[in-house]
Amino acid sequence: MRPRSAGRGLLLAAALLTTSSAAFPAPPELALDNRDVEALGRREAARIAAGRIAVAVSASADVGSRQFKYSDPVGPLPVTYLLPFAPMATFGLETYPWASSNVPVLRDLGFRGRISQGFALSSETPQGVTIDTSWTRFGGEVRQRILVPGPRAIELGVYVGADASYFGMETATPVPALVPAARTIAVRLGFDARLHVAGRFSLLLGGAYLVITSPGEIYDRFRSPRVFGVDGELGAAFGIVPGLEARFTGRYTRYVASFKPIIGDQIVAGGALDEQLQLGLGVRYAH
Repeated sequence: MRPRSAGRGLLLAAALLTTSSAAFPAPPELALDNRDVEALGRREAARIAAGRIAVAVSASADVGSRQFKYSDPVGPLPVTYLLPFAPMATFGLETYPWASSNVPVLRDLGFRGRISQGFALSSETPQGVTIDTSWTRFGGEVRQRILVPGPRAIELGVYVGADASYFGMETATPVPALVPAARTIAVRLGFDARLHVAGRFSLLLGGAYLVITSPGEIYDRFRSPRVFGVDGELGAAFGIVPGLEARFTGRYTRYVASFKPIIGDQIVAGGALDEQLQLGLGVRYAH
């Protein structure tokens, strides 16, 4: 009798379990969460298929150089400054917070930032005085991208942001020459483009106009300085594995200044030209 009763109990429990799962479905909030997850998965798949990245990080080892020279002097020509070689390291971050959304403009609106730091730098005057030198370049932008699909896929971007070049020069020994120390800050208005050429190879280019908001210390030595700048970028990218690529990049920045000297000024020049060049080899990972 006991074995028979136990068998009936097992059958009854199985029947109750089956009935319970059918009679009591998953809570509505759980079903809603499942639908949200499925919708997010579909949006993510569409984002990846369109090549629309959500975040990217980059790092590179760079070489920089700087030349600062004067034009239209009256009297002795101020000494030209030249830093031919400066080891630097650059780090960058790019993010598109709404890349997985369905809003056409918002999903391609992003933020980009970068910082370059020079190290082991020093300068020397014609008299042989050593000057401690530091160089930091940094900036960030709000960027709107436009993706053009096809066998020669193109990504275009327009942006507005801030850019700075902090070039510091300090020495405990008085020097007779002008030292072109300058913390130059500007509003950066520009564009960039990425063109897929063939296979894993792409070309990179860009340009910007720099609206100078703070020219820097060297310009305070002259009367009525007016400074503006332009910026150009050129590079190449080669895909290693999906999401990871090697990059060679070059950036040229040119600050142009004009002065309004009068008779009696201690230092007289009609203007100045500050040229900065930076070449880098690094990697970028995007998802």
